[in-house]
Amino acid sequence: MTGATGVRSPVVSHLDRRSFLLGAAGVASAGLLAAACGDSDSNPTGPGAGNTTATASVAAAGSVAFLRAVFPDGFTGPSAIVHSTEARLAYVLHDGTDTMRENAPASVDFVVTLDGEQVAAGTTARRDEGVFTPYYPILLTPPTAGLYTVTLSDHPDAVAHEFLAIEPSESFIPRVGDALPPVDTATFDDNMGVNPICTRADPCPFHDINLTKALGNGRPTVLSIATPGFCQTEWCGPVIELLIETAAARDDLNVVHAEVYVDAQGDTDAGIARRLTPVVDAYGLPFEPILFVTAADGTILRRLDAVYDRSELAEALALV
Repeated sequence: MTGATGVRSPVVSHLDRRSFLLGAAGVASAGLLAAACGDSDSNPTGPGAGNTTATASVAAAGSVAFLRAVFPDGFTGPSAIVHSTEARLAYVLHDGTDTMRENAPASVDFVVTLDGEQVAAGTTARRDEGVFTPYYPILLTPPTAGLYTVTLSDHPDAVAHEFLAIEPSESFIPRVGDALPPVDTATFDDNMGVNPICTRADPCPFHDINLTKALGNGRPTVLSIATPGFCQTEWCGPVIELLIETAAARDDLNVVHAEVYVDAQGDTDAGIARRLTPVVDAYGLPFEPILFVTAADGTILRRLDAVYDRSELAEALALV
């Protein structure tokens, strides 16, 4: 497979997810993948960096030069996109010099193709309510496994982005339509050895109930897996703040926040990464943050990978 930068190779689909995640955790200064928690411009090895490249001189000032994916696309990490299941692709835009923030367009028109055949097209609006960096989410259901291409029809000079949709057996991450697997999570009453149970400076209120118990009490459940203490300005920190704000009036929901590391403050020893919490291990997560919204029976209705803003969170919670 070739692209703007020449020959590229996808991540081997059967790569052990724990090994990949632990490796990423060992080199990322904040969160599992630096792109999920750090500044996208300072993360040349994060999601999308390997297959979306443009030169600043190519694009006119203020115009879109390329798409940068904020999800593991199969080239910079095991793909999180499974065919025949609702997928959500989140992108930021780059003008060839910097990530587009104040000058990011209100919306973009996209086309998704597989082997040159169009499988989806539409308009996606800029999302930036309560987050520092605007992003553009695309919802689609890839019909089959394969290499897909995303282009912007209203920005024809922008370099396209490619991602891999994989077979369901190749991903452990719970997806829309699945029952969210019950996993014990740390609470204020039982920290399960997780220290701290919340890296937010003032622990968030979402540690009152164990996820296993939440999924069995007959109420819709919202699960957020994030490390707010490791990311203050990009997404991991803000998404927890938005969840606190948005879920405050929803006493009909279980809301659970789970941290990523068992010992978030501990130092790595001889290059061995920090231990991961049971839910991260069980779900085979190669990135964070991630948010699951389930129906009362535990069926996943929406999964928000890597980033969400106030408006998209409200839309997800409105499903229950």
